[in-house]
Amino acid sequence: MGFESDKSIAFLIAKARNVLKNEFENELKPYGLSYAHRVILIRLSEKEGLTQKELAQDTYFEQSNLTLMLDKLELKGLVKRTAKENDRRAYIVTITPEGAKLRDLLIKMGEDVMDKALDGLSTTQKAELSNMLQLIYENLKSTK
Repeated sequence: MGFESDKSIAFLIAKARNVLKNEFENELKPYGLSYAHRVILIRLSEKEGLTQKELAQDTYFEQSNLTLMLDKLELKGLVKRTAKENDRRAYIVTITPEGAKLRDLLIKMGEDVMDKALDGLSTTQKAELSNMLQLIYENLKSTK
């Protein structure tokens, strides 16, 4: 029989990622937000005073893409960028009170999507899956 691309681990990870992202996008559509916006808002609610560069590193977004996403979030009044005191080329990104109000909703939405995605897995299986994905990440991260 041999290799079947649609059963390869890499393909299945990509496929799962795509359907998860689509599920999030559908849930976020009524709020005019994307999955990337959700990631940014949650990260900013967890960490204060991040520069745009630090936020890009924390969220694994390219800095140019992050700039466009922040433009949209800023227009919606959900984030604010201010020039860093000692480096006017760098910006500090903060979540606004309006953006912070969305935090609980975004977290609940994430929990609901993941409950749906992981339905049928035991607590042990969920922990094992998390550990395996973290190991895959660490193995490949170290090759940079």
